[in-house]
Amino acid sequence: MNMNNVCLIGRITRDIELRYTDSGIACVSTSIAVNNGKDKEGNEREADFPKIYVYEKQAENLSKYCKKGSLIAIIGKIKTRSWDKEDGTKGYETYVSANRIEFLDSNPKENNPLPEPEYSSNSQSTSEQDPFAEFGKEIEKGIPDDDLPF
Repeated sequence: MNMNNVCLIGRITRDIELRYTDSGIACVSTSIAVNNGKDKEGNEREADFPKIYVYEKQAENLSKYCKKGSLIAIIGKIKTRSWDKEDGTKGYETYVSANRIEFLDSNPKENNPLPEPEYSSNSQSTSEQDPFAEFGKEIEKGIPDDDLPF
């Protein structure tokens, strides 16, 4: 049983730069701002900024459809890598390797809009088809119900 699973929702902190490895694999390295809510006194807690690595088709899609400020959900694993620095010390980096990304933003890149969700046309009202319809587009493009842990 794999216990290394991470689920995060946050906003991309800088414009996406799509790169390719020497073997031709698409990759994106970025950070997201994860809101930590408010403390007991009602003060905003400082956000966290985990580093995210995305590979292959998901990296290409992230580059195509998202930009700085886009809201995304990430499911992945925490990983750590190390290397020898020029000064002889060891460098470490902890990051999230994304397995799955969901675009939650209602304002994707202007040139590449995300398709609107399709609902079946039956006799039910919109609110019966989608119980979150009146909450706005961010919920409509959110995480599917079958991905929720409860």
